[in-house]
Amino acid sequence: MKSFLKNSLLVAWAFVIVRVYLSYMWLSNAENKLVYDFNIGPMLEGQVNSGQLPGFWAGFMKTFVLPFTDIFEALVTVGELCVGIALLAGIFLRFSALMGAIMNFSFLMTFQAGLDLQMMILQVILIVFATQAGRIGLDRYVQPGLRQLFRRQTRKESYA
Repeated sequence: MKSFLKNSLLVAWAFVIVRVYLSYMWLSNAENKLVYDFNIGPMLEGQVNSGQLPGFWAGFMKTFVLPFTDIFEALVTVGELCVGIALLAGIFLRFSALMGAIMNFSFLMTFQAGLDLQMMILQVILIVFATQAGRIGLDRYVQPGLRQLFRRQTRKESYA
């Protein structure tokens, strides 16, 4: 079974479908934020004051997010664009899926609804099987060069 998951071209193409689906979701969310007026402040304030959020998360939202909603709105939009593009291109899959899962986690903690749980589960699967998921994509060409680069730097540091 492990060999099948690691070497099967069919599994690689299945991961391409998952990547394209997730990419579409991220890019369409980013597009909606860019095209329409994205003002999350009043909604966030309502969620925080509703008493439905866990205490630590409500404290985090009051202290760090609500005072800087403009910055967080821009960060979320840029993050969604970057994750969507990276998943579509198949580059830096583990990192982009991890960043997407972290954003989905924060959306789940705040709004407790939507497709965020489904997207987070699919992204965790991509993180676990990133080697196979990047087989058809730019990771196939980029990762070997990055490995060599980091190996050289590690060797130089160990001799110094």
